[in-house]
Amino acid sequence: MTPEEILERVKQRFGDSVTEGEVKGVEVRVTVKPKAGWEICRVLRDIGFEYLNCLSGADWTSRLEVIYDLSSLHHPTKVHLRVPVDRSNPTIRSVTDIWRGANWHERECYDLFGVRFDGHPDHRRILLPEDWVGFPLRKDYTDERLVPYTDYGMEEKLPKPEAAAGAAKAAGPPKAPAPPRAAGS
Repeated sequence: MTPEEILERVKQRFGDSVTEGEVKGVEVRVTVKPKAGWEICRVLRDIGFEYLNCLSGADWTSRLEVIYDLSSLHHPTKVHLRVPVDRSNPTIRSVTDIWRGANWHERECYDLFGVRFDGHPDHRRILLPEDWVGFPLRKDYTDERLVPYTDYGMEEKLPKPEAAAGAAKAAGPPKAPAPPRAAGS
């Protein structure tokens, strides 16, 4: 099945739920409405995309997205599926019943972006401690423990007053200039 055929099949089946769709080389790129996310994943698995390469998140400031990268072991086509979720209540149905490997991917997406996966068998943090506050890959995340940004290496180029004073002290008192040398010597 060609990428164009897969995209056409998805568009026919899901109609208005497909908000964007294109083919780039062997990859089908599709964005769908959240209500169709789980169903389209199931259909893609049934037509041969049995391998979930990656499930990740993205923060576009106005919305969050859950991104599924799928492969087939039978044909060279890949699918890049984006499902936007509401920023104020980022919830989407778990796909662990479609791809068991989604388990840790969904936990990581929850841990770093705060996306809740309804029906997940073990919905808890996987990378950060349970008492961590916030979701560090969101663009609005703030943490008072973070070090303020500085340009890399700039702190080494700036003069340090205590270093200059220490160097002058180590050099000792200023030396008298050497007498001028006579010409020809």
